[in-house]
Amino acid sequence: MMRFLIYIFFVFSAQSAVSDIHPWSSTLPLKSNFSVSASMRSRVNFWVDIYSYYTTTQGVFHNLHNPAQIYGEIDLTDIRQSSILTEKTKLKMSLHRIESRRKKIVAQFKIKKIENVRLQMGLKDRMQEALFISGKYLPMMEQIFKEKKLPAELTRIVFVESSFNIFAQSKVGASGLWQIMPAVARAEGYLQKYYDKRNHPYYSTVLAADILEQNYKSLKSWPLAITAYNHGLTGVRRMQNKVGSNQVAMLIDSKQRTRSWGFASENFYACFLAVLEVEKKATDFFGTHLTKSRALKVKNIYLKTATRKNAVLKIFGGSIRKLNAYNPHLNYSRIKTKKYFPAGVPLIIPVNAKL
Repeated sequence: MMRFLIYIFFVFSAQSAVSDIHPWSSTLPLKSNFSVSASMRSRVNFWVDIYSYYTTTQGVFHNLHNPAQIYGEIDLTDIRQSSILTEKTKLKMSLHRIESRRKKIVAQFKIKKIENVRLQMGLKDRMQEALFISGKYLPMMEQIFKEKKLPAELTRIVFVESSFNIFAQSKVGASGLWQIMPAVARAEGYLQKYYDKRNHPYYSTVLAADILEQNYKSLKSWPLAITAYNHGLTGVRRMQNKVGSNQVAMLIDSKQRTRSWGFASENFYACFLAVLEVEKKATDFFGTHLTKSRALKVKNIYLKTATRKNAVLKIFGGSIRKLNAYNPHLNYSRIKTKKYFPAGVPLIIPVNAKL
């Protein structure tokens, strides 16, 4: 076994944990730093329904720029849960039903542009799963935000970005719990040959906190700073100049918009407010049987010298799958053929583990 140096950055654990599962409880502050204005209420209500009422096989057709204007619903459960249909057939049948329903809505409501009728599928089951998984990471995230004197509620952006899926990847290249873009991560040295810190729960949270802190210092408004997390600081400034307002509701409702200001940017802050409401009323929406995972008992280490892969795997019972679950940031395509973990690689290991 080769010698190496350990730098411990964090250790977090559940208090008096006797199992991996606990009854649900929220750690959101009783007095929130965020409230829903009258102008945002209907939009937030729409997203509350998406996160708490409609499942991922159910959806609603709505006005593209005014989600609260609902045209109709659709249910694909019979197709999606079929045990005899292939995935290709399920997709084909789902698309056919969706487009048929959309055309009927356009005719019924005499809508001139079919693209103004948008379908939003539900997220209830995904949200419930995210509430469970969040218990693993929120204590660590809240501690980081507390040390930076940032509102604890901001950690709930992860519900919107990735639903606490550590392996989340977007079509535009965003990655990890916080869905950080490559350009942002590259500037911070997060993208390396053997690992990508965007997928590291701790380091991605540190970077996300820095981004939000910088957004707030620049924009002097949390609604705008949160919107800028999705749309970018420069993009929000451009919208401010275009609309001539510092109020996020004015930016959302304005018919004057920059080319890059789209549906996601328009609704990001409303989604954030919605997940806060859903978490606070989680047992009302999902039942009193709701549970959450205990916080992971882990520590971060950096390998000073190359270390045998078998020595690392031994900590995880020889399971590559378990190693991967703890360390989603590692580039396995480069590491899998090597006998050693290269020096300088960050690892997440159980708090009592030794190499």
